[in-house]
Amino acid sequence: MAAPERVFYWIERPDKAKQWVTNVARSEYITKTAERIGTTFREYVEEGGQGIEMMGIITEFQPNRLFAVHLESDSHTADVSFVLKGEDGRTLLTQNVELHFKNKLNEAACDSIKKSIKDQAKSEFAELKRLCEQDN
Repeated sequence: MAAPERVFYWIERPDKAKQWVTNVARSEYITKTAERIGTTFREYVEEGGQGIEMMGIITEFQPNRLFAVHLESDSHTADVSFVLKGEDGRTLLTQNVELHFKNKLNEAACDSIKKSIKDQAKSEFAELKRLCEQDN
């Protein structure tokens, strides 16, 4: 059980997100804006011994309610948002992901990749929950 403020703290800070997002090896800000929207960053994601660099920009930022980014690599783009709704010290967290590949993958490969992402998100959210609740 964790309030939205606690959950948001772990989502919007790259140094904290690296602790529960399993495949982010490195993350750095390129530019920071005071209002956070428009802040750019670079992430290096590793999985299965291979890695890709992803450039990102914060597209929406409402403290304790909404955090969204646009990510781009050589192979794909992704728009990812986290929506938080709090009630009685608890948080309902919803993640939305729109993933688009730049090359033409067949449907089976796309479905397999999307399933892998969903499975990974389940374990990452379990770790996020544990981290958010450990100090409560």
